[in-house]
Amino acid sequence: MIKLLSLGLFSVATVSPLLMLSFTPSAQAVCVAVDTNVQVAVHGQKRGSRAQSNQTNQNFGANCKNGVSSVRSSGTQVCVSQRCEQRRTSDQFVDGDKNGVRSGGRNIGISPSVQVEVYSPAHDPKFMNRVRGGR
Repeated sequence: MIKLLSLGLFSVATVSPLLMLSFTPSAQAVCVAVDTNVQVAVHGQKRGSRAQSNQTNQNFGANCKNGVSSVRSSGTQVCVSQRCEQRRTSDQFVDGDKNGVRSGGRNIGISPSVQVEVYSPAHDPKFMNRVRGGR
């Protein structure tokens, strides 16, 4: 009796993950837009210059269907100077086939942005004047 009970519990434990997969809805994207941005400024200002900006506009058309439409773009800006100013604007438009069948998924827009500022004494005129003996 105990062997049958343990065999039955083992069978349920083995099959239950497979049953859960059939009841779990799948995730499905219709249109996907990805825009990545990296801005690096190495400059001579001890305080952050706040002169970095990234504006991403992602728009999806009415014909996004079947998850086959996607667009990707990326931007990288590197400035090494006394002063750095970095501005970026990205416009994306994704649309699909007007004859496709709507799958019911959602459009996905992803736009990670990394902005880094690094102080460099070699690019700081005040620091360089002190090193050279000037005031």
